[in-house]
Amino acid sequence: MRRGRRKRIDWDSIESPCVRICKLEDGICIGCGRTQDEIREWVILTDEERNVIMQRLKDPVPRLK
Repeated sequence: MRRGRRKRIDWDSIESPCVRICKLEDGICIGCGRTQDEIREWVILTDEERNVIMQRLKDPVPRLK
């Protein structure tokens, strides 16, 4: 690989819980339930790390209003 060249990210191959309702309340997205850090780092997380988050989001803890 030439210096300065990186493998391009295939966005379609990365599963994401994003539902395009992107608004943070108390650091949590009201659309997908991820934290701001999880959203920012999503493309650099390993598949295993993303799967752990996806499993957590499938059964979220109800939030008090």
